[in-house]
Amino acid sequence: MNFQRKSIWAGAVSAIALLAVGSVAQAQNLNAVEAKLAPLAKAEGSVTIIHPLFSDRTAQRMAAAFKARYNLGDDFEFNSLRKGTGATVAQVRQEIQAGKFTVDMILVHSPAFFDQAADRGAFVELESENWAASEKLVNSAGQYSRFPLVVTPLAYTFQPVWNTSCPGMENFSVDSYADAVEASLKGKTISSDITKSFTYTNTVIALQQAGAVNFEDFWPELAKTDPIVEFRTEPKMQMIISCQRPFDMWNLSGRVYQNVLKAPDLKDKLKIGSYKEGQAMLGNQLAVLKGSPNPNAAKLLVEFLLSEEGSDLFVEGEAIYSFRDGYKAPAAAAPYLMDLSQHKLIGMSDWVSAVKQYKDVRGEWQENFR
Repeated sequence: MNFQRKSIWAGAVSAIALLAVGSVAQAQNLNAVEAKLAPLAKAEGSVTIIHPLFSDRTAQRMAAAFKARYNLGDDFEFNSLRKGTGATVAQVRQEIQAGKFTVDMILVHSPAFFDQAADRGAFVELESENWAASEKLVNSAGQYSRFPLVVTPLAYTFQPVWNTSCPGMENFSVDSYADAVEASLKGKTISSDITKSFTYTNTVIALQQAGAVNFEDFWPELAKTDPIVEFRTEPKMQMIISCQRPFDMWNLSGRVYQNVLKAPDLKDKLKIGSYKEGQAMLGNQLAVLKGSPNPNAAKLLVEFLLSEEGSDLFVEGEAIYSFRDGYKAPAAAAPYLMDLSQHKLIGMSDWVSAVKQYKDVRGEWQENFR
């Protein structure tokens, strides 16, 4: 994942003000943890989350709902700092080492980082009533968490995406990795740069460990299609839309959703598939940094993101998956999400040790694409 933008949602806007009026009524629905943390968060006055995922639209809607639910006031600052997965981890690792913090909390897929940081005592212990609604599915889906230090509220998975309006793609479809390397795709493909992404690399490792794909054989077949190398999902999506490269074997259904919102005519052109060999689910971990300036506001935001209301915001905004038991996605995003009960979902028994395989896995990819 892949962004370099910072968005700060602060100050008074009319929508926020209107929502804040409703917070008085909502306050009586707060659980005990929320009721305890809300006034402490309001006194701190701001919160900063660093992540690779939430669009500006999602962050803006999240900020308004968070402030309204907890009656934090229009002057409360909700700061959303979006970077790539590697850059997100690198910044927080540097701040932990320096003992100086510009962010309060981190959300990203990187089990090894979270486990190592937790061992170092870098995280605040969370208080949560909402975590219980997600913990069972997180465990059954083979995802990493370490409550009370680290929780996993959401996940995404890389899926094949293609543009049927591009030349030669009218009758194309994908439901297996063999389809992704068909000879007819020569000059139409993208190879995701796994050397720059924890999530691509962990997808390779998870699929290999599950026996779903042998990448020693797959990468040479993909190389025969003469792919462009790119790692960020949004630039890859623009290549698909422009027909520069009308097929990407690993993109996000949420990117399709967000582009359809901007250009509704894309709805019938862009297609999202899945792989019968299995879909590697990439849980995103969330923790509050010990020593950060606003720990109570950060803990409150954790509890919010684990709630049904918080889940609705990131699922509707990004078309990603909540781990809440029995959760039903908002209607707007539902067409872009898989029915997980109908797919083979792949996790890992030991995400932390997977990092030891990064050098070899990335080296094998580089032999074919560098």
